[in-house]
Formats: sequence, structure tokens, C-alpha cells
Amino acid sequence: MKKIFSHGAFAATLSLIVMLSLTITSCRKKAELPIVAEWETYQDPINGSEIQYPKGWLRNSDPKRTKIYSSQIVADKFYDFYTQGSITVNEEQGGVEVEVSSERFADVNVGTLEAYKAKSLESYGPLNLSNEQPASFGKEAGVKFSFGVKVGKETNLRGEKWIIAHDSTFYTVSISGFNEYFEVYKPLLEKIIESVKLPKPKVSYKDPNAASLPSPEVTKFTNDFVEFEHPQNFDVTMPKEKKGGVVHALHVEGLRKDCTFDLEIFPTKTDKGEVKFEKFVEDNKVKFKPKSTGSTTIDGLKAVMVTAAPPAKNIERKVFFITKGERIYQIVLTWYQPMAEFQPAFEKIVASLKLK
Repeated sequence: MKKIFSHGAFAATLSLIVMLSLTITSCRKKAELPIVAEWETYQDPINGSEIQYPKGWLRNSDPKRTKIYSSQIVADKFYDFYTQGSITVNEEQGGVEVEVSSERFADVNVGTLEAYKAKSLESYGPLNLSNEQPASFGKEAGVKFSFGVKVGKETNLRGEKWIIAHDSTFYTVSISGFNEYFEVYKPLLEKIIESVKLPKPKVSYKDPNAASLPSPEVTKFTNDFVEFEHPQNFDVTMPKEKKGGVVHALHVEGLRKDCTFDLEIFPTKTDKGEVKFEKFVEDNKVKFKPKSTGSTTIDGLKAVMVTAAPPAKNIERKVFFITKGERIYQIVLTWYQPMAEFQPAFEKIVASLKLK
């Protein structure tokens, strides 16, 4: 016997299907603008640029760019897009990216914004940059583009990109998001963009001695080992070659090569056993031919201070040893004695030092 499917049964079934569909749709995660209670500030240790972003967001940085993501999952999805070119982003994986990148005029062999813009349009071709318009970024004039591109069957990427020339360097600042996340997060993204501070321009001097003096303006350096403030016109570098068991090293220097701040970090636990701080100091201070030894305080901790014999004519040197946790820190200050401004500038670096 054939079962008769009545119009009433059909209507009831259809209503049930519609209700289930609406229920499933309503359960899907929708993009919502997050409430930000706390912010973090990142300052580039090399050029001093700054950006603020919501606490808990992910930040990845290298010498030429800083990228910030609303979550690790979002970072993974952007990586997949950059490497594969086509992705699918579901409701749980949606989010946004902020990027600040830089390239020096000399590195890209162009010196005008128009020329760099042409290279950028070629480099970012797959994004279909459009809607070009003049735009200012801080005090700098530049250009701004919008973009929107389909990156998967049901996934779109939308965003905006600024290109600016500042102090012999081109900067590209981008905000983007998957699907509806860009528009929903845009008020927050704009706040992040407003927080960006480009490096201060280098001051030109006719007198080379004046140019080499430590700037009264300071900038903050921070990494996983230490934090300190240094003159804005001095650079912080990380020596590639490490000797004698050094696990991390930093070198601070301006125009004068005989005025430097050097930090080396050693482990207290090695394959040969535990290193005692007192023995480490005795073994290492002799290398500096000490004239006198005393004590001081760094970051609230007792430190050994050594006044070293001059390594060359008119060159003075001080050495500090301090231990915290499973690390021993050795700090060497070297300066040109006839220029009195260097010693207090380096001592201010030591005073601002925070050990991690």
C-alpha cells in the first residue's frame, strides 16, 4: 500500500526544516566588536617606532615588519593565505590582521613615493588595490588604498593599506579581515592605526662632534632578557658571534665607535656544573685590569662595580656584574673621556635597566 503524503504533513515538515535552519543559523558565531579593557605597547628595538594593540592579541615582529592578529587561529589562517593563496575560513577562524612594514630607500633602489607606489601595486597585485586617494599618516603625506578579494569559496578578505615615505624609509601600514570581521572590527582597527608612531627623524649636524653626542631624548628597548632606555640617536644591535658561553648579547652605539654599552648574559647552570657568581666575577674582572672594585645597585639588586684600566688613551671604562635567577649579567661601559656627556648617558642606561 502506498503511503499518502498529505499537504498538511508536507507543510509541517517544511516548517520544521525552516525552524531547524533558523536555529542552526542563529547558533553560528557572529563577528562582534570586542571590548578592550587593556592595551599593550610594542616599541621596535631598532628604529623606535611604536604601536598599541589589545592585550591578549598575538604579535609577531622581525627587523622589517610587525604583524598583529586577533588570535593565534587567525594568524594561522593568514599564513595559509599568504603561502597557499586560497583558503576557507569558518565562523570560529575569522579575525583581523594589522601590519606595519618598512623598507629603506637604498634597499629598494627608489627614492620617491610615486616610484615605491608603483612597485607596491605590482607586489600586491593579487589584492587588487583600488580606490587610491591622498592620505596623511601622522604628519606624513602618503596614499591610501582599499582592497577586497575572494580567497576561498565562501571567504573574502577586505582591508585598507597606507604607503608613506618618512626619513629615507618607506612604510606600509595595513589593516585587513576575513569576511564580515573587517567592517565589524574597523573602529578598533582605526584606534590601533592612530596609535602608530613612526621613528623620529635623524637630526643633521654640521659639527661631527655635536652629531655624536647622546640625545637627551630616550627610547625604550625590551626583549625576553632585559629592558632599558637609551639615547634616541643610539642603535641597539645583537652581535652574531657569541663567545665564552654567552647566551645573549646586546651592543649599544652611536656615531662614535669608542663610546659603547655592551651587555652579555651567561648561564649559571652549564654542562660542567653550576657557576658561582663570586667566582665568575673574580675570573672575569681580571680581564679588564681593575683599578678599583666596589658595589652598587641595579634593578634593586646588589651588583659589583669595577673601574677598569683605560684600554686606550682618553678612553674610560666601567664594568658591572649582577646575577638574577639562573643568569649572570656583565655590563661594560666604554666612553671617550674628553666628551663628558657620554658617561652620564651610559649610567642612565644602567639605572633604567630591568632584568628579566
